[in-house]
Amino acid sequence: MPRPPQRNSLREALHRGPVLGSFVSLGHPASVEILASRGFQTLCIDAEHAALGPAEVESLIRAADAAGVPSLVRVSGVGAEINRALDSGACGVVVPRVETANQAAAAVAAVRYPPAGSRGAGPGRASAYGLSLAGYIASANDETLLIVQVETQLGLDNVEEIAAVDGIDVLFVGPGDLAVSLGEPGGSAAHSAAVEKILDAARAAGVRSGIFCLDSDQVERWASAGVRLFLLGGDLLFLGSTASTAFGAAAEKLASIAAAR
Repeated sequence: MPRPPQRNSLREALHRGPVLGSFVSLGHPASVEILASRGFQTLCIDAEHAALGPAEVESLIRAADAAGVPSLVRVSGVGAEINRALDSGACGVVVPRVETANQAAAAVAAVRYPPAGSRGAGPGRASAYGLSLAGYIASANDETLLIVQVETQLGLDNVEEIAAVDGIDVLFVGPGDLAVSLGEPGGSAAHSAAVEKILDAARAAGVRSGIFCLDSDQVERWASAGVRLFLLGGDLLFLGSTASTAFGAAAEKLASIAAAR
């Protein structure tokens, strides 16, 4: 007998309250295991900016499944990459740089099976390699998360129309790219107003919001504004930050010893 499809625990967690996740850019499963063991509630595999191929993405999804943490995949855009990520077992996808309602609708179509969309059916991990394909198709439209990122001036201009597209689960702010697109530094009054505009559009459309954060202070700030999904840092950022702190402290002690001689 085919095993019954599992419910999307990340969707349920977002319904209950804020969710704290992180990005995975390194292609080794140990990175997933380390972050999962630290308590992150979801992990987003970054296939947009990291040099990760389909086989590596699937391996990282498998590691997240083994660790009991729901995985997302940030794809590079609307296309076959979405189908591969979902067939590999990701519980949802993050689609970056969505700038118009038409692009948002294309993302919905790529994520949902007919009649709600145009996703193709294949015997991947998500359906137990075809064993549970019928059951998976029957539940996937309700269970799969679609997260669209608004992170450009054009996306900001069209954010109300984007948020109103049926089938979007989370409207996600990419604050770094948004700052670059606006020509405003992160944290400036204009940048903060732009982020607020995106969150307001999500709220008005009845869609949950999410944002990337660099530290706990940013998490606190945007949680008070009603944000539900937080992706905090990532394996590369954590590695770089810890390495810088450790090296700086050790180098300072060595310099003090040398100066005392």
